[in-house]
Amino acid sequence: MALGKPGVVAAYLVRGKESALIDLGYASSVETLFMALARKKIGTEEINYLLPTHVHLDHSGACGALAGKLVNASIRVHPKGERHLVDPSKLWRGASELFGDELVNRYGRPQPINAARVRSIGDGEEINLGRGLTLRAIWTPGHASHHLSYELEGLRAVFTGDAVGITYPAYPVLIPTTPPTSFNLEAALHSLQRIRQRSPKILLTPHYGVIDEALNSIDANIRSLKGWISSIKEMATNGLLADSIITKLTDEISRDKAHANEFPDYLRQSVRVSVLGALRYLGYSTQVGAR
Repeated sequence: MALGKPGVVAAYLVRGKESALIDLGYASSVETLFMALARKKIGTEEINYLLPTHVHLDHSGACGALAGKLVNASIRVHPKGERHLVDPSKLWRGASELFGDELVNRYGRPQPINAARVRSIGDGEEINLGRGLTLRAIWTPGHASHHLSYELEGLRAVFTGDAVGITYPAYPVLIPTTPPTSFNLEAALHSLQRIRQRSPKILLTPHYGVIDEALNSIDANIRSLKGWISSIKEMATNGLLADSIITKLTDEISRDKAHANEFPDYLRQSVRVSVLGALRYLGYSTQVGAR
């Protein structure tokens, strides 16, 4: 129920002898997580790890509020993300500049976390939850330089974070996630290949849900990402400005929709931000109305 909508951001609970929450959603949707834990009769003291795949507000925004109540939880994040969980003020300012004050206020302001509870986790490190369940961190930059995915070893399942594109259940069209400021095409493609090399059977994605036929999905993501960047580059080279490219791609995607739902605002915003990130990566101006 992120931003009052179902099927926008997913969190995942992995339970062995110990328990971990992977991706945590917005600060404004934290009560949804607490209610879900209560429905499963899981006490706040039973969560041992909070694992945001990266520190964007839809993945780590609730981390501070959760940490305040999940007193036994250790927070693990890529080393580049640690400081943003301890002091999220810079993250908040950056999001406000990108999305505007009105929208980020709907996201909710992330709460700072005591540095003693935040630990880095690097590529290949394991978290043993017991009962045969082990999570292995996979550094998967491209969407963000501080991005991690998690493999549930032995079960051919990968929690992807935003290493893959978005496919909302209400609007099933695959759209790449290429936001500013650190999107990098080569790194994103390499990260998809790293996930593919693990031969996953299922992908557990934040936007949104469990995807079967994982290898086909990864291949579709590679094609979609390459096509997205190529299309934006062609339009920018031909003189289209950022706002025109956003409008053109939004119109194209809305025509490709599977059914007649109105093009949702959160998806429109995703397209906008991804176009701006792609333009920045390609070296074109991201200022709307200017080239």
